[in-house]
Amino acid sequence: MKAKSGFVLRNVAGEYILMPVGENIANYKGSVILNKVSAFIWEKLEEPVSREDLLAAVLGEFDVEEATAAKDLDDILQRFDELELLET
Repeated sequence: MKAKSGFVLRNVAGEYILMPVGENIANYKGSVILNKVSAFIWEKLEEPVSREDLLAAVLGEFDVEEATAAKDLDDILQRFDELELLET
């Protein structure tokens, strides 16, 4: 999977904001506020990556148990998919 092109992640005053750019501005009204973990995952999705590699990256970056990280990762990926932010 991969992040859909046409979005840019910005850190504004400590908040991570995913904003549409170019033609996506007309198609995607508004922006998405991400937490630190979601922003980390989004950055990893800039290149094609498997769920397993994403999970390994999260476990390497954050102090979290694998079961918790796996559930949170699945929730974030599901939400990104619902918002049509992913290419598969």
